[in-house]
Amino acid sequence: MTDLTEDLYVQYSTALARMDKPVCVQLVLAAVSGGSIGLEDLYQGVLAKALNELSESELGQPDAIWREHVRSEITRTVIECCYPAVVAAVNAREQGKPAEDRMVGAKKRVMIVLPSEEFHELGARMGADFFQLAGFETLFVGANTPTESILNGVGYFQPDYVDLHVVNYYNLFKAKDLLGQIRRQYPKVRLLASGGAFSGETGQLERFGPVCLVRSLADIEALLEKTS
Repeated sequence: MTDLTEDLYVQYSTALARMDKPVCVQLVLAAVSGGSIGLEDLYQGVLAKALNELSESELGQPDAIWREHVRSEITRTVIECCYPAVVAAVNAREQGKPAEDRMVGAKKRVMIVLPSEEFHELGARMGADFFQLAGFETLFVGANTPTESILNGVGYFQPDYVDLHVVNYYNLFKAKDLLGQIRRQYPKVRLLASGGAFSGETGQLERFGPVCLVRSLADIEALLEKTS
């Protein structure tokens, strides 16, 4: 982590602890517009880190749940405020390519979903921006989506990849069932997994069949390198 990222983290975490939404937004927008931090460092080294560490520090306290919900909504607002920077970065990347490269083939498509009763979507929302930054055409479905609706969406969007994001360990059974149904109905779709629930015991992911774990922008960019 750079000194600038660490400084922003300290300021942002302090404001988030106070649940001061205006200051949180102002701090991040100033840093992003000024070019002092990239989106990957911002999302992982500031936003996710601050939210997770504050939640862990208050675990078990009477006010922990409502405070976490308020801070999650603040973080969601900050992420959405950063979306114009995502679009600008993607446009700059495309314009920097030679004209013949821009004309060759369509972008790979990825659909990011969460199973029913999985409500922790901020990590998936950040991941959607990472996929877009890497050059994917991205469709983020959102939290608590019924299985039938996800399957219908895959049929409509025709993605090359489906990324299933799970945070709550107790939703892994549903995740395994959903991945199996996608595999049966859409055998050509490549399956990805993200979220803390997949990062548990050694060998856990193998129980889900041929699924690739993605945890960072570098992991996502590697997918394109393998298929280019």
